[in-house]
Amino acid sequence: MKTSLLLILLTALFSCKNHTETTKPKGDLNYIATALPSELISAELNLTAHLKTQELQTDLKLSNKGNSVVVIRDIEISTPEGLRSLPETGNIDSIILEPGNLLGSGKSKELTLKFHPLNDLKVHQLTGKNGYLKSSYTILMTYSSKQHPEILYQSINAKLTPEDYQNYLKKHKIPATSYSFNTKSDFMQKQKTYFTTLKQIKQPPFVFVSDQEIAVSGVNLRLNSYCVNDTLNAEIFIVNHSDFPIQVHQNKLDFNLTEETNLSRKPGKSEKITPLQKPILDKTVVTLEKISGSPQKKDRIEKGDRVLIHLKKHFKNTGDKAILSFSKAFELSDKIPLFKHDIELIKVDLPSN
Repeated sequence: MKTSLLLILLTALFSCKNHTETTKPKGDLNYIATALPSELISAELNLTAHLKTQELQTDLKLSNKGNSVVVIRDIEISTPEGLRSLPETGNIDSIILEPGNLLGSGKSKELTLKFHPLNDLKVHQLTGKNGYLKSSYTILMTYSSKQHPEILYQSINAKLTPEDYQNYLKKHKIPATSYSFNTKSDFMQKQKTYFTTLKQIKQPPFVFVSDQEIAVSGVNLRLNSYCVNDTLNAEIFIVNHSDFPIQVHQNKLDFNLTEETNLSRKPGKSEKITPLQKPILDKTVVTLEKISGSPQKKDRIEKGDRVLIHLKKHFKNTGDKAILSFSKAFELSDKIPLFKHDIELIKVDLPSN
């Protein structure tokens, strides 16, 4: 009988230990959380980061300290700069917390939410990536109750130790660059003049160029690029709002060095070709992904279609500029180019943290 009782106690102890470990998972980075005082909500937080997926996981334990039902309406994560992100997975609907008893201890609820936080707005605009993880985050909750129908707020701060964060940056940060369109060039004016000669353009020609976007008479292009270790990965997202279809020739789409445009002529006897002028021989890998529209015609963009073009290339650019070669890649009817000229790119160094 004593042996059986001892066995039961050991089994129960082992089960409790395992349960504790699974309910508080450890990530690659583990943040230390501190909840600000609240009259209605008691909150406990485990915040962990999984570096392989760049995912933040929040394990929350919430309880109601008041005498009426509390409804938690939203839960967000915020960077120190104020960039907010909603959870991508988990219980993101309204959460009902039942009221506490006379001693102020309500029935607790546990939930797990997963975020891919927007850490750096500039990096996201240039590359489509979210940027390096931050040393601290704040979990923001909005809630209300019958006694307090107005919107109330509760925040929980979580941060890494300085040593943990510096070790993370030392191991994972990599010098990287991106590219934006040269908005100070004469591309816009040349394109407007060209459009006035095309019968396919019915309305007055419209051309606009920003750092990452080109809009031409209903056709919008957005560029994201990321260059690290001499490998360039780029994406061109195209939406066609115009009344004319566009034919895509992916084999005529490329990134090139600025100097390569002058290689069509042979150098004189006294001229030498510098290393920067040598063309890159590695073939650019270009693939088309039809986001919306006919999947059978990936290379034809009709009105309302959305297409994502992926480019990958060995690309070592020691200069500050490059060229997106696309003047022969997009055609209107009768094999008329959509763009008359290529567009110049400006290299941008990305933040390291």
